[in-house]
Order: sequence, then C-alpha cells, then structure tokens
Amino acid sequence: MNSVPGDEELPLVEHVKELRLRMMTAAVPITLITAVAFLFSGELLQLLWKQTVPVPMTIYSPMELIITKLTLSLMVALFIGIPLVVYEGFMFVGKGLYANEKLFFIKIVPFSFILFLAGAALAYFVAVPLIFKYTILYSIDVAYPQISAIKTVYTIVTLLLGFGLVFQFPLLLVFSIKMGIFKLEHLKGKRKIIYGALLAFALLVSPDPSAISELILAAVLVVLFEFSLLTARFF
Repeated sequence: MNSVPGDEELPLVEHVKELRLRMMTAAVPITLITAVAFLFSGELLQLLWKQTVPVPMTIYSPMELIITKLTLSLMVALFIGIPLVVYEGFMFVGKGLYANEKLFFIKIVPFSFILFLAGAALAYFVAVPLIFKYTILYSIDVAYPQISAIKTVYTIVTLLLGFGLVFQFPLLLVFSIKMGIFKLEHLKGKRKIIYGALLAFALLVSPDPSAISELILAAVLVVLFEFSLLTARFF
C-alpha cells in the first residue's frame, strides 16, 4: 500500500491522544467565548428578537430566560469558533492526505463557509421574519399571541442551520458531476422532475407549518441547482 509522503505510522492510542488534545484546544476557546457572549446575551437576544419577532418576548418559567441566553451564547461561540474547529480537524487528518487532497480541502472550505453564511443570512433577514409575521398576523384575530423565548430561539437556530446546510447543495452537485455520478446534459433534460423533487424535499425538511419557509427554500434550491449547472461548466 502506498503511504503519504511524510506520514508516520503511530499506534492507535497516540492518534486518540492527539485527537483529544486537538478537541480540547478547540473546546477551551469556545467555552471562553460562550462565557463572554453570555455577558452580552441580553442585548444579543433583544437584537435578535427585534429583527425577527413582531411581538413582545414571553417566558414561562424562571429558568427559561437563562437557558435561552446560554443557548444563544453557545451558538455565537460555535459560529465564531468554526474556523478553529476546522483548522484542528485539518491538522489531525492532514498528515494522511496527499498534497492535491490538502490543496482541494484548503480551496473548498472557505467556499463552503461563504455558502453557509449566505444561507444563514437569507434565513435571518428574509425567511424567519416572514414566518413569524405571517403566523402571528394569522392568529391575532383569534387570540393574543405570546411567544416563548426558548422555543423561538430554537426555531430560529434550526432555520439558520437548515438554510446554511442547504446552501452546500451546489458543492455536492458539482462534485457529483465531476465524479461522473451525474451527467450535466442529463440533469438539464430532467429539470421539471428535479424541480418537483426539490419542492418535495423542501416540504419534508422545513419545520414551518405555514409553508412560507418551504416555498422560499424550494425557490432557493432551484436557483442553486441552476447555479450548480452553470458552475460545473467551468470546473
């Protein structure tokens, strides 16, 4: 078996020790960032609420506000700490990669991160405000809406992560085309079927019962699909 130049075979225990050390190296800064973010979590929560929810915040237990602040602080810390986690992961597996594989990883990670940011931004500035505005206005003539802080934050985080992950779709499709799993011309000829499949996927994965986020997600997937076909021509 050909080995990677410069790669050194080590016992499994040594690999586990290195992995644990690198996980701790990433975990300690994330913990510190979480603690710092918690000091400003009240302002962050108010900013988040003002952008997305058109009614006052409500808590239903003494601990709900604290748990909400902790959750928000951890999400901020994880977002800031993603580059460090990726770096430590790359340093761990990089020893077993060839030079072209390392170069591919270095090129693709920033692009993936940019796509994730674009998806999360679309959810935060468009999808989430529309969902809450529509659902609240729909029910306001029947009952006065009181929105739970923790459940709202969970919903927002879920949508941000979901849209961010969905925006990785162009990468997956371009790779599949380049690996020969799909043919570019075949995909072009099956647009109607693919559009229907993307709509079904959006309806399946979105947690929004109002169907607003599903329609937005389906439209985004169609745009990303066409963007992927265009991008695949140049790679």
